[in-house]
Amino acid sequence: MTVTREKRSFTRITLDIPASLSLYQMESSHSGTITNISLSGCFFPFVGDLPLGEHCYITITVGEGIETEEITISGTIVRSDAEGVGIHFTDNSPECRLQLEKIISHETTNKKDQVNTTYH
Repeated sequence: MTVTREKRSFTRITLDIPASLSLYQMESSHSGTITNISLSGCFFPFVGDLPLGEHCYITITVGEGIETEEITISGTIVRSDAEGVGIHFTDNSPECRLQLEKIISHETTNKKDQVNTTYH
């Protein structure tokens, strides 16, 4: 039996929220959704090949209606394959961390509410 060590410092949560990916060097933007996120990065499904190490911005849309907010975080592409791109966040500011914690907390609470509604 082979034991593999988890490389991530932070736990990722599964979600499906609107986002757009913009690349620094290429004047292009791609809309889609983020399928998982942690305090250190996210996964953005994408059809195509993007270069590893490419600097990017990911803009995440959270909330609904008039409570909608866009959060833009700088990052680097650390994985690119047929499923999409893995992005490591490079903005380590306290403000960015607070925004990410807010997203993760909100999404975790929503999932718990959905489970409680389904089973109670």
